[in-house]
Amino acid sequence: MQFARHIPLRRSDRKSQMETFREAVASLQAGNSLIAFPEGTRSKDGRVINFKKGPFTMASKAGVRVVPISIVGTHIFQPTGAALPRAPPRGITIICHPPLAVPTTKKEQASTDECRTAVISALPREMQPAPPAAK
Repeated sequence: MQFARHIPLRRSDRKSQMETFREAVASLQAGNSLIAFPEGTRSKDGRVINFKKGPFTMASKAGVRVVPISIVGTHIFQPTGAALPRAPPRGITIICHPPLAVPTTKKEQASTDECRTAVISALPREMQPAPPAAK
């Protein structure tokens, strides 16, 4: 991972989070691409969950655009918590959406929502967010 220039994050360590943030912004400013999974973790059923604003704050700070990407079908072959895939992945679909505008500082939530909407637009019904529970 270090050879490939992955930027590690220890979720439980605030200092690590800040170091990761600074390193990611510097990498983006240097012209590198960065892949971030804004959900932070995968859901157990493959449905999209809420996005965190960290990747959008990084993009805002670095002055770069965000490209939403929908990934369909990986949860079937590599469920949450599985150390190895259940079977060789096949039938995975990756959809690259048009780039979004550079997120505006202090208004990253708008980019977060726009990105999430784009990602959801290409997902099958069973991967879209669960409808709110009836009261």
